[in-house]
Amino acid sequence: MLKALANSFKLYNSYSQTKEPFSSVEPGSDLARIYVCGVTPYDTSHIGHALTALTFDILHRYLEYLGYQVKHVQNLTDIDDDIIKRANRDGVNWNDLARQWDEIYRNSLAAINCLPFDNYIPATTKIPEIIEMVKGLIERGAAYEAKDGNIYFRAASFKNYGALSHLNPEELLEKARAAAVDSLVDYPENDAKESVLDFVLWQAARPGEPRWDSPWGEGRPGWHIECSAIGLNQFGAQFEIHGGGADLLFPHHSSEIAQSESYTGQHPFVKYWVHIGMVHLGGDKMSKSLGNLVLVRDVIKNHRPDALRLYLLSIHYREPLHYEESGVVIAEGWLAQLEKALAVESETANEQLHPTEWQQRFFAAMNDDLDTPITIETILDLAQTILAKAHTIGVVKAQAALKEMLSILGLFLVEN
Repeated sequence: MLKALANSFKLYNSYSQTKEPFSSVEPGSDLARIYVCGVTPYDTSHIGHALTALTFDILHRYLEYLGYQVKHVQNLTDIDDDIIKRANRDGVNWNDLARQWDEIYRNSLAAINCLPFDNYIPATTKIPEIIEMVKGLIERGAAYEAKDGNIYFRAASFKNYGALSHLNPEELLEKARAAAVDSLVDYPENDAKESVLDFVLWQAARPGEPRWDSPWGEGRPGWHIECSAIGLNQFGAQFEIHGGGADLLFPHHSSEIAQSESYTGQHPFVKYWVHIGMVHLGGDKMSKSLGNLVLVRDVIKNHRPDALRLYLLSIHYREPLHYEESGVVIAEGWLAQLEKALAVESETANEQLHPTEWQQRFFAAMNDDLDTPITIETILDLAQTILAKAHTIGVVKAQAALKEMLSILGLFLVEN
């Protein structure tokens, strides 16, 4: 492990709202386990999905560069209210719908050079683990079977429910009501629940819906329990990194913490919570529900995938991204400059341009919560310097340093 660099790497933790030195859960270990909440595949993937995947791809690459043993897992929410609603609307099988859009999503990630996940797990493959977890929560008094036949998590049983969101009690209630509006069972006026904050773990079968056998009759899992069960199955009671879009802070990730720690009795469930800023188009959040989507496959029809990747990295991952195609066009120009810098040949090898200054700036930025805007400024500055100096001094060492930085960012320009 590159100890000096690794020891100074800091990652912003949404739970503490501070940048914290990164280390494994187990002291002295070099494990870095990453769990990312994946998409619900009922429609096509868009730039927002790409930004989330790209951020964790950069984190994966950098942790490996530092010498960590990275295990990167993502789930697929392949059973969900939205999938069922869309399948019923379109008169198609829910499973066929999910597989169709999942394939498009994964193809879009491959197109922008995201590394494959170590494990990519559909929720429907972990039904036994989900049922076992629900049973355990009932036994611990953290869940109950309601008169409507559903199993709910008892939010009042978990002292710090919602702490990750940093919302006050009134805000939590308001958010819970808003999140429940489109649910088939969690709707605010559901009097079967003890509290508005309670959320469904297992919902009883409804006509025309997919179902699995359980101790409480046929039904299907709720959304939040899927990720907890998969995370515990893959990594155990505690692991290093969990994250997704900032819109998952509450209720999804807050609910994961509550049910996971209630089940295992161990705190924290996750050491570092990482959340990605929302992507906006024309002033509104880009989302499938609004239909204001920019699709990865459409962008890369007109622009190189590396240009889209570079553009997305030009904004810090925690900041909102206001998407403009002109930004991708500008990134195309950056790529051309980088390629020229890598291709230029020195007229002399007697004296070398030493890249130490740029390397220090690059790694200081990466260690400061993956400050990719600064890293891009740095590599472009190095490229300009290489082009300016190549006719007077050797630039081979500087070009090698530039290639290394580009590889950490997943920009393999030489191979394109």
